Amino acid sequence: MSTRPLTTQLRRVDDALRTLVDERDHSDDPADILRAAESIDHWLDERLALMKTRDGESGLATTDQGR
Repeated sequence: MSTRPLTTQLRRVDDALRTLVDERDHSDDPADILRAAESIDHWLDERLALMKTRDGESGLATTDQGR
């Protein structure tokens, strides 16, 4: 994992996700939409991993146990 603070890493992922969603929403090319969707999946996986790290691998990032 990177030495950057976790909040910085999460912000980077969130910025990438916003950009990809915007690109996907404004594209008319099915191939571009598919590429954006695949990239979004990758970035969401990365965000979940960061959240698990933040939560101490407790699984709270992917379940309702923390609510």
